[in-house]
Amino acid sequence: ITTMESNLKTIEEENKVIEQQNESLLHELANLSQSLIHSLANIQLPHMEPINEQNFDAYVTTLTDMYTNQDRYQSPENKALLENIKQAVRGIQV
Repeated sequence: ITTMESNLKTIEEENKVIEQQNESLLHELANLSQSLIHSLANIQLPHMEPINEQNFDAYVTTLTDMYTNQDRYQSPENKALLENIKQAVRGIQV
């Protein structure tokens, strides 16, 4: 029983550390999200409203698709848009 109690205490302490790390990561993610929203405020993706907290996930999904499938975005307008996005996010520290 003593060993089980000791193991339980160790697990509880480890869980506390993990919770603190998770909180820290969530805080960092929130900061990165706000930095991205701020950096892309003047970038308008086709068929989308300007980036904000409500459409953030959809915006990131669209950006991911654009960069993953650049061969589908070869028009001069899209190339210029991708370059503008690169410039806008260049200063974000990760």
